[in-house]
Amino acid sequence: MKHPLVPISLLGSQHLEAYWREKWNCYGVSIKQGDYCVTDQPIVITTVLGSCISVCVYDKSTGYGGMNHFMLPKKSDDKDMYRPFRYGLFSMEQMINQFLKQGVSKEHLEAKVIGGAKMMGKLSNIGQLNIDFIMQYLSDEKLRLIAQDIGGEQGRKLAFFPNTGRLLVSKIAQIENNKLLESESKVFLKDEPIGAQHGVELF
Repeated sequence: MKHPLVPISLLGSQHLEAYWREKWNCYGVSIKQGDYCVTDQPIVITTVLGSCISVCVYDKSTGYGGMNHFMLPKKSDDKDMYRPFRYGLFSMEQMINQFLKQGVSKEHLEAKVIGGAKMMGKLSNIGQLNIDFIMQYLSDEKLRLIAQDIGGEQGRKLAFFPNTGRLLVSKIAQIENNKLLESESKVFLKDEPIGAQHGVELF
């Protein structure tokens, strides 16, 4: 079967490779901690979340949508200047700016917030800190929140279709949850580079 051409307008994710997803019958990109993607292309954007947050933003008037994946609310010092996208404040500002560059009106944007699970051990309150941050950010920036699936004690898998605003969410089984916790712990506690990580309707 011949697939359509690979989408080229993937704003903020030019470093990510789009590949054919048989399950969704379209191209897709998978984003990890510190990534975001904005596009009007008929693709699917996927990620896996533990205590991290993803915000899915959509403008129905233009068909532009985007999703990010951040790990912490905001940096408290200059020690992590080389990885600013891991922080919610920087990630949100960069993603929203991509919409504005395409002529999208900020007043038209709708947001869905996913993630912020309460993971075990030393990561136990990071999820809530992320939730508190993003709710305050949306309020301060007057971005309309239309859906949320936050908190709890399970990780989540996401599939977002940016040109329609459709979002699919599924909870992760316990064995996968443990693997996700181990993966997040390496980043939070051992300062492992983001690039080394492996990888609302229910699905």
